[in-house]
Amino acid sequence: MLLRRTYLAAATVAGASAQIQLRWSTDLGGNENRTYGPDGPWQAPLLKLNDTEMPLWPGGSGVSEILTKSVGGDYTPRHDTLKTGTSRAWSDGWFASAFMGAGWAGMEASDGMVIDSRMGTSHEIKVNVTLVAATSWNSSTNSDTTAYTPTVGTLGLGPRSERHETAGPGILEQLRISGDIDRTAFSVQMGSAALGIPGSLVLGGYEQNRALGQVGTFALQDSIPVMFLRDIIFDFQIRNHSFYPIKSNASFWTNPTDLGMQYTKYVGGAAGSAVVIPNPASPYIYLPPGICEAIAENLHMTYHNKSGLYLWDTDLSAQLFVNQSAYLGFVLADSSATNITIKVPFQLLNLTLEPPLVEQKASYFPCQSINSSYGFWQLGRAFLQAAFLAVDYESNVTYMAQAPGPRMEQSIVKKFDDSAISTNPAKSFVTTWGDAWDKGQVFQSFDTGDKGLTAGEKAGIAVGVIGAVLALVWLLRRRRKQKGPGSPPDAVDKAFLWLNGKRGKSQRAQVASQTSSMAEMGGNGEMHMRHQAEPKVLRERSHVSELDSRSPLTEMGTPLSHEIGSTDRHPVRHEAPDDHVVYQMPATSERTHKAQ
Repeated sequence: MLLRRTYLAAATVAGASAQIQLRWSTDLGGNENRTYGPDGPWQAPLLKLNDTEMPLWPGGSGVSEILTKSVGGDYTPRHDTLKTGTSRAWSDGWFASAFMGAGWAGMEASDGMVIDSRMGTSHEIKVNVTLVAATSWNSSTNSDTTAYTPTVGTLGLGPRSERHETAGPGILEQLRISGDIDRTAFSVQMGSAALGIPGSLVLGGYEQNRALGQVGTFALQDSIPVMFLRDIIFDFQIRNHSFYPIKSNASFWTNPTDLGMQYTKYVGGAAGSAVVIPNPASPYIYLPPGICEAIAENLHMTYHNKSGLYLWDTDLSAQLFVNQSAYLGFVLADSSATNITIKVPFQLLNLTLEPPLVEQKASYFPCQSINSSYGFWQLGRAFLQAAFLAVDYESNVTYMAQAPGPRMEQSIVKKFDDSAISTNPAKSFVTTWGDAWDKGQVFQSFDTGDKGLTAGEKAGIAVGVIGAVLALVWLLRRRRKQKGPGSPPDAVDKAFLWLNGKRGKSQRAQVASQTSSMAEMGGNGEMHMRHQAEPKVLRERSHVSELDSRSPLTEMGTPLSHEIGSTDRHPVRHEAPDDHVVYQMPATSERTHKAQ
């Protein structure tokens, strides 16, 4: 608590007068802190409607989705709330609903929203927000991952939609007019509730300590951040100390589907790359078929049929591996065709599934292979734990950079201007993660037979058992020396040596820490879709037994609105990234997985 308060106290620095840092659900302190699941634990920014604080994922839509009491939320429209009489669904303009296979539906309205700054302000900051008063969570698939009702809505920070003539200015536009911010822009870095990394959402600016080293600049197309994903690599920042049998310093990239390659070509990307959209409203990392499967195979994960996700192994070697400096590197090509690599440590990719997605808590890998019917994919909250994202609507650009680890440096809030984003040194990545890697501070390992022992109790029992066994072996060896021919066989000596060897090897093992998140509530209802892309939602996960299959192109969807008539093309160099070694995987390699 003291460290968190110190961080918050240091968060306001000169130059932050025209930027707003939002409060998060983990800023409240003690038992009041809130996290969200059942696939987290996630932390979320807090906004206030009708004097009630509620969590909302930030995004680029011009409409916010606010949960009403009928779906477990806290919002109740007042008698003076302006209701348009229009039914809306799947309103996220960055396509979260399309990849999740489900979305919110309800009636459109306009209401007042209060924005509480993390550091407080001299006056109340209030805006009018166009919203969907969500009354149902509707799925377009039969997947169990959409069979629950989330407890977090969305905050639409995008500009006013030109398709809706009656819509008022967007949230950022209103704040710009009132002088509370000096630019229609925002930045977000999700942090990690499990590791105690505070989240960051700044309206009109950004925190310099959230961005490390090189910054990638990407174009906004119809207010959507479009990026080109070139490669996904697996490696260690520091040498591998675990005994997990894995292949490192390797690429797990496979070419996208035929539709994906056509779409990449259409928007000017390099051959073999895939178009991706970062989106805090989406939970997972959604990739072309074959990539998540290859990574899971390399890490000996178990496929969970009900959720369509991969579960981490629960043995000691997997625990040691997660606590090492291993990472997935996402190589993105920016508008100048310069490669930037975002490293996502596996400690951030070790999250928790809870009921109703699983019967018992389980550690999982937040990666899903999707045969996208749009030709592009999505980098959700799991990715943005390790990435800094900023959107500047006035310059029509998006910025992305590496985010720090748990020991981030002092916050310095900066405003956007026409110059480059200011960042902390790239070497800060290692220093901000060093303690977490050395101590191995979290591994969420869950056993269905767990009766409630804490991680420390389990570790104490293990140490006690090993000590008792060693004492017994020592006693037997002593008796053998005393009795001579009647002593136990040489196997006892071998056991003693083996136990000592294991004892030495296990000195790097650390005590696990348990995390938990709030349960989700159920709900359903009918959906009336108005989103431009909704009728085209065709989700198909790549089956485990068909890891390298490619679905034939059956339909080329109508180009999205930001494609039509676009002449903006950015030259893309075709050379491979120069900061790592790339190995091309055979297109026909067979992979096998355990399944549950």
